[in-house]
Amino acid sequence: MQKRSFFTSLRPGGILRWSTICILTSGAVGLSSCDRGVDYVATEKDAEMAKSQSQIEKLDSEKEKLMKGEVANNFHIPRVGYYHAAIHDFFKHPYGFSQDGRYFVNGVWQDEAAAEDLTSSRPSPAALKKVEAALEEEQKTAATSNTVHHHHGGGFGMGNALMMYWLLSGNRGMFSPGNGFQQASGQAGNWQRGVDARRGEVNRYAAANPGYQRMVEQNRASGTTVRPGQSVRGGFGTSQRNSGSSFGS
Repeated sequence: MQKRSFFTSLRPGGILRWSTICILTSGAVGLSSCDRGVDYVATEKDAEMAKSQSQIEKLDSEKEKLMKGEVANNFHIPRVGYYHAAIHDFFKHPYGFSQDGRYFVNGVWQDEAAAEDLTSSRPSPAALKKVEAALEEEQKTAATSNTVHHHHGGGFGMGNALMMYWLLSGNRGMFSPGNGFQQASGQAGNWQRGVDARRGEVNRYAAANPGYQRMVEQNRASGTTVRPGQSVRGGFGTSQRNSGSSFGS
């Protein structure tokens, strides 16, 4: 009897298809070339970590400027608003926000689209009082919830309060410090340690989950946020079982 060759089995009329060969061989040799196109699907934990990573990166990128007492145009501080550098104040809407054919620019609505503004400036004394009021409220909320290290922003801790404190510290001569700032002076070190601890947690998670790293890179390139259920090609490198085990950690 003539023996059937291995390659005969790969023909359309043969016993095995290439996909079947992949399944049989991958178990013996681990990750094969067949796996290169496998999707990595984001979990709830991935989305949480990506949010924290984005917030920490924002904090790091603006720290030096805030500590000098300056704010970039359109920079957003939670509880305070979006900064319009030309008039040194914060507002509910971003600079250039569009609604019903009109544009919100420097605190007023206008018919023309906003020109790009990349400037920074120091907030006015009135704007700094808004920041301090928000800082005081942030601390009250944290004390009430008794979750200082995991309050506000998916485990980001008091990073938002830290931004406000830096900005106020950089403008000490432009406003009269009240309870919000005075209380924050004794807490800023703890807030920084909380942010650093979260940074370490995110770094360890990223190192253990190559698929998560690919997901973050893809979303950073597209300007979007990581969401549960989103997939990325070529993200094989950690199993869904391993990723899922991170829930509740």
